[in-house]
Amino acid sequence: MEDMVRFIVAWWFKHFGRGSSDLITYIHINIVECCTNVSKKKIQRSADWHPPLPHTLKFNVDSSAMGSPSLAGIGGVLRDHRGKVVCIFSESIGIHDAISAKILVIDKTCVLFASRLDLSDRNLVVVSDSRVVIKWLNNNGIGSIEHAQTILNIRSNLAVIGQASVCFGPRNSNSFADALARKNSEDGDGMLF
Repeated sequence: MEDMVRFIVAWWFKHFGRGSSDLITYIHINIVECCTNVSKKKIQRSADWHPPLPHTLKFNVDSSAMGSPSLAGIGGVLRDHRGKVVCIFSESIGIHDAISAKILVIDKTCVLFASRLDLSDRNLVVVSDSRVVIKWLNNNGIGSIEHAQTILNIRSNLAVIGQASVCFGPRNSNSFADALARKNSEDGDGMLF
């Protein structure tokens, strides 16, 4: 059943992913109900997704680690100024702590975006719910020593992209990316489309 739900959602986004944030929220709620057996009272309606400016794409990203350290998952959804879904990714990244996972999802996002030649003329806004990681990336420091190389890689990739920024977004406005990440911290399956 779980694989069928994933297939249907992936197919829908590939062919009809031009929907509004309300439709995406509706689909997200149904994915959570079907795939993770979460009771209805635990599901929270996500905050409104705010579109980026024209010629800009917004990549909402999140990570999930159910312990410190533990099996971690990352996920993200890239949308344009009309709310059209351009790309979705979700994957397991192995055993990591929460902060490492928050940094690695942004690194994966930058690499993924830079690899899409059809997006090379677009600006990018990456939205994460980690104030600590955003602060590390937007300041000249390197954060903690264990994360220094990844932070430098992210900065380098952002410079290659051109008009790119990383900013904070409240957790409840990132619920779709959170569900993608949480799925892989629980079972380790991944998807990209």
